[in-house]
Amino acid sequence: MENSKANLLEVRTANQVLKDASLQPDPIFLYQPLVTQGELVILFADTGIGKTALSVQMAVHIAKQKYHVLYVDLELSDKQFEKRYRNDEGIHFRFPETFYRAGYCVLKKFPDMGYEDFFIASLKSRIEETKATVVVIDNMTKIVAGSTDTAKSTIPIMNSLSEMKFDQGLTFLILEHNKKVDEWRPISLNDLQGSKMKSNFADSVFTIGKSATDKNIRYIKQLKVRSSELEYDTDNVLVCRISKDGGYLGFSQVGFANEMELLRLPSEDLRTTKVETARQLKDQGLSNVSIANELGVSEGAVRKWLKGT
Repeated sequence: MENSKANLLEVRTANQVLKDASLQPDPIFLYQPLVTQGELVILFADTGIGKTALSVQMAVHIAKQKYHVLYVDLELSDKQFEKRYRNDEGIHFRFPETFYRAGYCVLKKFPDMGYEDFFIASLKSRIEETKATVVVIDNMTKIVAGSTDTAKSTIPIMNSLSEMKFDQGLTFLILEHNKKVDEWRPISLNDLQGSKMKSNFADSVFTIGKSATDKNIRYIKQLKVRSSELEYDTDNVLVCRISKDGGYLGFSQVGFANEMELLRLPSEDLRTTKVETARQLKDQGLSNVSIANELGVSEGAVRKWLKGT
């Protein structure tokens, strides 16, 4: 159905959807199952948990497949980057020749345009120069002039990245911070800064959590997927150890676990907080099931709390 006005929804018969989908190629995983070719992917986690280490590791893996990868590093200085990828013997990590890193360029004067527009123009130029088909942006907070938790400041930049994805067939991995997450609660999509808007632009979203019992254990959890099945969910998160394997910081797979096994058991004070939160969410109109999912408990527990037993 065509309409002269822009519309967020596309309508076809179910039979037409099946026919159209049968003509589409199967998804190509660049880093299975987290990054699919041609998608906009968001990775979010708390500060200091290893977002940059994991994203560089993923980018290296993709570059080794002969894809040109542009890593836009807005977090580390050149020296910080050099120290991170230099082992104790002073030997540098050898990156693939198709791995390009972009950092801030010191300018005496900015051109007469908004910061976000200048960033997008600069990004397009560097993508063309490096022939990159995969772009990592570390991280979103450094691009947006205002808070990334507000739609007003984030929509323009996400719109631009989404247009580039469609127009040039690019794959984006965008790093972002999260909101404060309680140690006893499973991570959800609501913990992404500005999640209600930003997740709509993303094809896939995953996060990194931290073990409450081992400071070097991390886990990876998928929260949204478009082209495949959800493999790393609450019942089956990917458990990794972050360490300097071979002298360079990275993630190594340990196994799989239920997310609840990696979280801190709530104290009586935390239980009281949960009960109060459950009652507040109920007052906001949420169902018992939604409250249970938000708090990481059973629906039966929510029922008992609300009844005061």
